[in-house]
Amino acid sequence: MLNNQKEHPWYFNVFSPLVALFFAFFCSGLIIFFTGGNPFEALSALIEGSLGSSSSLLLSLQKSIPLIFTGLSVGIGFRAGLFNIGAEGQLYLGAITAAWIAPMLPGVHGILLIPFILILSCVGGALWGIVPGYLKARRGVHEVLTTIMMNYIAIHLTLFLVKGPLRGDEHIIKTEAIPSGSQLPVIWSSGALTLSVGLLIAILTALTLYFVLEKTTLGYKIRITGLNKDAAEAAGFNIKKITVISMAIAGMLAGLGGAVEITGLHHTFYGQFSPGYGFDGIAVALIAANHPIGIIFAALLFGALRAAERTLQLSAGVPHNIILIVQGLVIVFVGIKYYIFKKAGVLKRLNIKSAKN
Repeated sequence: MLNNQKEHPWYFNVFSPLVALFFAFFCSGLIIFFTGGNPFEALSALIEGSLGSSSSLLLSLQKSIPLIFTGLSVGIGFRAGLFNIGAEGQLYLGAITAAWIAPMLPGVHGILLIPFILILSCVGGALWGIVPGYLKARRGVHEVLTTIMMNYIAIHLTLFLVKGPLRGDEHIIKTEAIPSGSQLPVIWSSGALTLSVGLLIAILTALTLYFVLEKTTLGYKIRITGLNKDAAEAAGFNIKKITVISMAIAGMLAGLGGAVEITGLHHTFYGQFSPGYGFDGIAVALIAANHPIGIIFAALLFGALRAAERTLQLSAGVPHNIILIVQGLVIVFVGIKYYIFKKAGVLKRLNIKSAKN
């Protein structure tokens, strides 16, 4: 199953995503080769574009920040037995909330204003997650359908707002720039690129989610519900309540990611500001086996891939779409890894060994 990495020994959950990642890169290399490219040049360009200079490294870290938040959002959904495809819409709601609130309080000191903005953005994202959670719990409507529709509503709603009531520039479709007092502090800059304290917030959020899932009663209930709803219900858990809470937390995490993007990087909201971070979060969560700590490293990997897109095009002549192919192949290989290992008898041997220990 995808929703709980504790079903098998920890080393299986570390090894199997690496195998999936290896095959994804291998198949991508074959695609590059058969389309006339050089896989080794592409690999060299990938490393150069993501780690080859201070600017490249900074850009990789910068692009990994929203992926940590959306990966956590998707991951906690999986842990609860839910497929949250709505991280994109929840990200948008958090972002537009931050862009709307920040200019309204220019006189408030940043020490008070920034946490206030982040909290309200969490609320905005949580509200966008509660709706499909409620419909799932009370009406049995599948969360995949509702979260997909909520994505479109969020994208077009924010586009309407930024074109109309919240538009701050008559020539460019974007909101008013947020005041400097509501911008996250910069911890590293290289040329025109900057890295904000948002990276530290993302890592702290992942660590907090790990603690909640592994060390609290709520986290235990979420994990057990994801493993077996019937057993959880027999144990007296309120499945409907847990479903709504899990989707609210998922929305809160993505909403926080949207706020961090606005306050830490863009400093304004413009139409369709996300290149698909919510959907990339699905691949991030899967490659990390939905583990909050693993999501940090998976997000850094995909952030590096995103940062190297331009270098791949210019230096190796590889279309930037190869990054999307890698992400798609990761999902495919993660999805079939259990079937492959089951046929090979690996899972049975691992589970027997784990039971003996």
